Amino acid sequence: MSPPTSSGPGAGAAVGVGRHRSHLAQAAGFDLLGSALAEDVRSSIADGLASGAAFHSGTRPLAVFRASLDEAIRDIQTHRRGKLIQRLLRDGPYEDSGEIPSELAGKRLTDDETAAAVAFVHSHLVSCFQGALAELLSVGPCVRLVRALVESGRLPAAARLLVGDSVLAPRAAGGQFAKAADLHVLAHDLDAAAVTVLGVAEVKSYSRTTRAASTQLTQHLDRARHGLRVQGRAYPPERVRFGPGNNGRVIQVQVRTSRWKLPRGFSFDDASGKYLLVGETPALQDQDNVIEPQGHDRWRITLRWSHEALAAAAYDISFWYMEEVGAVLFAEPDARPWPEMTPEEAGRNAAKQALYYAILRARNAAEAESAVALYNTYGFGYALGMNFRNGRRREMLWPEQLREIAAKGRCADGCRIARSRLEVPALHSPN
Repeated sequence: MSPPTSSGPGAGAAVGVGRHRSHLAQAAGFDLLGSALAEDVRSSIADGLASGAAFHSGTRPLAVFRASLDEAIRDIQTHRRGKLIQRLLRDGPYEDSGEIPSELAGKRLTDDETAAAVAFVHSHLVSCFQGALAELLSVGPCVRLVRALVESGRLPAAARLLVGDSVLAPRAAGGQFAKAADLHVLAHDLDAAAVTVLGVAEVKSYSRTTRAASTQLTQHLDRARHGLRVQGRAYPPERVRFGPGNNGRVIQVQVRTSRWKLPRGFSFDDASGKYLLVGETPALQDQDNVIEPQGHDRWRITLRWSHEALAAAAYDISFWYMEEVGAVLFAEPDARPWPEMTPEEAGRNAAKQALYYAILRARNAAEAESAVALYNTYGFGYALGMNFRNGRRREMLWPEQLREIAAKGRCADGCRIARSRLEVPALHSPN
């Protein structure tokens, strides 16, 4: 990958991006995801809607999906480092090694700011989108579990699944309401004076011990004892009840991702004369979500999608997000560093350029690894970009190196695509 075309970082003022949060989400569609993942997310939401599950916003799958992205974008923009994304795209790091010239002070990110911005994208921004996808995928299997428990008499017929921020709980006794468990099973009526907590579920898109997940579920129940806000209505502690019947026992559900890794295979499609890179896609036909009892009141759901698969999708969404933020920053021709580009193209180019310079400005191996991970992934996809290594060290990836790997298995300098024994069988057609 050659450095993005540029005449230098843009000097246009960044204004109003925060006000465009909902607009950014409304520009999103299921086409942000690969076709198989998009269909699973859509069908999971549809299953929830058909069963009467309540979402924070939206009554159709696409509207729910957009609302979920909107919530993730809100979390990004309200974070103390959220505005660094705008500065990373608008100002960028200094575009060379060595000391930053005094005349550019305030016009480029400092090295501290650059490292903080890259770390924010690499961790918080991607995690927000990854968590949103895992939560939406969890709705379908949780609906099936609730339905089975109702049919067996373990839960009352009034049991209903509520997703995400449709239920809030105080941070502490008498504290401000905030996000609670990822999903709740409640028995309530908007006109009723009380609400009964029948179940809670916590969704994790990364590896976590059963004990840690159980502790978090217990903490959610403890918070609920201080009151709940359900679909905008507040229930004080004395109006919150627990468990079916009088035993106070609540169903607890841990949702986790599968462990398989994305396939690392690839080929070049030269039919068009452009040598397009084609990555392998996982074959999931024989896999399904797994629902397992873990005790009398405890259940574990393993999604058919893995951490790596959701991470890959989240990185794609993060690149789309930066493209859309760039489109706002560079909407006016005078603010655009590259007049020949559309605002969206300028956003993508600004992101890649900023990461390229961030690699030059990295002060240690950890800073370089994070910047390289983003730069490679945005250029070549997660499976290849994240796993191009020389030994344990992640390296910048270039198209010529992939051609060398395709021919010989590794580069002359020892770099290769690190593989995993947990890969699932792959299809050779693009997704």
